[in-house]
Amino acid sequence: MTEPLAVVLLAHADPAQVRRLIDTLGDVPIFLHCDARTPPTVYRAMTAGLPSRVTVVDRVRTALASWSLVQAELTGLRAAVRGSRARHIAVLSGACYPLTGVDELVRELAVWQGRSWITNLPLPLDRWSTPRHPDGGLWRLNRRYLTRRDRVLHLGGVPLRWPWPREIPADLSLRAGGHWKIYSDTHARLLLDLIDSRPDLMRFWRTTLIPEETFVPTMLASPALAGGDALPGCETGAWYIDWAGSPDGHHPPWLTGTAFDRLAAARWAPPLNPSSPPASPDTRRLFARKFRSSDPAVLDRIDAELHTSRSSSRSN
Repeated sequence: MTEPLAVVLLAHADPAQVRRLIDTLGDVPIFLHCDARTPPTVYRAMTAGLPSRVTVVDRVRTALASWSLVQAELTGLRAAVRGSRARHIAVLSGACYPLTGVDELVRELAVWQGRSWITNLPLPLDRWSTPRHPDGGLWRLNRRYLTRRDRVLHLGGVPLRWPWPREIPADLSLRAGGHWKIYSDTHARLLLDLIDSRPDLMRFWRTTLIPEETFVPTMLASPALAGGDALPGCETGAWYIDWAGSPDGHHPPWLTGTAFDRLAAARWAPPLNPSSPPASPDTRRLFARKFRSSDPAVLDRIDAELHTSRSSSRSN
């Protein structure tokens, strides 16, 4: 039986928040990856007594900015493709939360039939330049980083790499994106096929920095790999994330009650037309992050006021 949506859920902490997210997603099949670094007590609290629609997948030990994060996603994605017949597969963190009810989420994604909603911008990208590397983010890819067990090695907080540049594989049309995305079933299967058939590219990606923001959009947007199914450009993702409030530009702040009006604006904004991306920054978002169980009031308001039709919300 075909399902409209499945979720790959990547979690490592806050079992109460993870369980609330699972409950909110109703009957959606979920493929839960719990980081292998997570303490056993937290893992048990996160996984004990889960409903049958939740599948706990093999655990990967992850580290920031490394292939291990991609490997965790791919483990969940492969399980979702094998264990469901979903038309779309959304990749969420444990700190994500839907801004609409499940029924409306499914209706929104029906417009994306056969399409993925994945942020996808050509590299170089100005905002990925740094004072040390003013090349639009190419520094993440055109050096070979030293790794151990798919985790980049650091010395004094600095990632270690070979000093000389390397060639980018000719089949890759480099793209920037984000970790959180919505795959079509076609693109999910295509990506897994490419992983299995191109070990040369996998060796390249395993020694890049922050591949969770470049691997999927590049692989799926490269015509030499994806052919006619190559992703079109898309500036706007399906997530509301408060990057403007980030103290360092890399880690968005926790969302609290003070963010509710912005969350409501993102939820009620006009929907993105998948036939004509890119879109304005005021396009509707389907999810938001980051939330935590220690501040449930904002989630209570989302449930009460945003997981409804606009008319029902106004009448309340």
